[in-house]
Amino acid sequence: MALDNQITILSHGFNKSHDDMSYLSDGLNKHGVNNFAVNLPITFKSLDDCLGPLDLQICDIIKKYEAINFVGHSMGGLIIRAYINKFEPANVGRCVFIATPHHGSHLAKVSGHIPFYNDIFKPLKSLQPSAENKYLLKSNIEIGLIAGSRNNTIFGKIFLSAESDGRVEISSALSGDAKDAIVLPYGHKEIHHKEETLMQVRNFLWHGTFDKGSRDVTGCQHRCFG
Repeated sequence: MALDNQITILSHGFNKSHDDMSYLSDGLNKHGVNNFAVNLPITFKSLDDCLGPLDLQICDIIKKYEAINFVGHSMGGLIIRAYINKFEPANVGRCVFIATPHHGSHLAKVSGHIPFYNDIFKPLKSLQPSAENKYLLKSNIEIGLIAGSRNNTIFGKIFLSAESDGRVEISSALSGDAKDAIVLPYGHKEIHHKEETLMQVRNFLWHGTFDKGSRDVTGCQHRCFG
C-alpha cells in the first residue's frame, strides 16, 4: 500500500504531551511517513478518560486514509490498545509500542503506598502489576514491541530488576500478541528520542519486522523476543 494512503498516529505517555513525540514525528516525516501526534490528558485523567479525547482528535483524520497505523510510547501504547478495542476502527494497519508496560509496573505499585498519590494521578491505577496483558487486541493486527534495557534511574535500580529501562521491566514491555519484538539499550525517557528507535519504528511500519541485523551505537547486538 502506498505511503500516501496511510497515516500514523503517535500517542505520548504519562505526564507528557504531544511535544514528547516530536522527535519521532519529525523523523517519520523526513522518511515520507504521514503522522499526527495527539495531545491527551494522561496526567490526571484515567486511561479510559483519554479514549474520548483521542477519538475526537483523530476521527476525521483517519477517514481520509486507507490505513491507519499507531505508535505509542509507554502508557500511550495502552491507550492505543484500549482505543482500538473500544472503537474498532476497520482500517488499522500496524502498531508499534515503545516501552509500554503491558503487564503493569512495580513502580506504580510502590506509588500506591503513598497516600492519595494514585487518586491524584489516576492513570497509575491502570499500571498495577499483572501476569496478563489486560489490553490484548481483539483484532488481528500486526504489533511490534520495542523495550529498553538501560536501567539508569535510582528508583529503577531499587525497585526493578536489572532487565528494565528504569521505569518498565523488559518482561512487562513484551506481550504474546506481538508479531515481532526487539530490545534496545536505552532508558525509558530517552528511547523514543533516539535515531535507532526511529529507524526501527519506520522499518516495522514499512515491512512488519524489525532490523535484527543492525547494531546500536554501543555495539550491543539487539535481542529479539517472539
